[in-house]
Amino acid sequence: MHQWSNGDRYEGEWRACLRNGNGTDFFSNGDMYIGQYQYGRPEGYGQYKWSNGNTYQGMFKGGLKHGNGKWRKKPAGDGPLANCYEGDYVDDKKHGWGYFEWESGNSYSGMYNGDERQGFGEMRWTDGSVYRGTWEKGVQHGVGIMLFPNGSKRVGLFSQNEFQGPLATVDDYD
Repeated sequence: MHQWSNGDRYEGEWRACLRNGNGTDFFSNGDMYIGQYQYGRPEGYGQYKWSNGNTYQGMFKGGLKHGNGKWRKKPAGDGPLANCYEGDYVDDKKHGWGYFEWESGNSYSGMYNGDERQGFGEMRWTDGSVYRGTWEKGVQHGVGIMLFPNGSKRVGLFSQNEFQGPLATVDDYD
């Protein structure tokens, strides 16, 4: 065990005076990390618990979330629902395939780039609406289909979350 002057404490394996192998960091702000270390940083599988109740369990690289993992925000009040994400990370950001569910019950399943919905994905709202299509910088942008609870749908081009119109057909060019 080692304790620093700021109150942070580490219990676990060491190598060449660095945290290496399995161990636990207890931070003076109330956060805690349990998992694998390499060269003094979280590397491999670990669990991080923030003092505010948020959690992450999954892969780390160089001290950052990297690879597959699951993040969960502490539920508001005593409710069971909370924002949560399960999927891929690169350099601490959602990147690649992931599934995000909001406390409201709305959900997104699809591709991310740099923490934003990017590429193909499906958004489901609790009212029964569904959007399947392309996303750019977190908004519906490109080809997609919007299905509404009443059975109606819009198929075509979307820009900045707004339907622009149907796709052109071969008949449009005759």
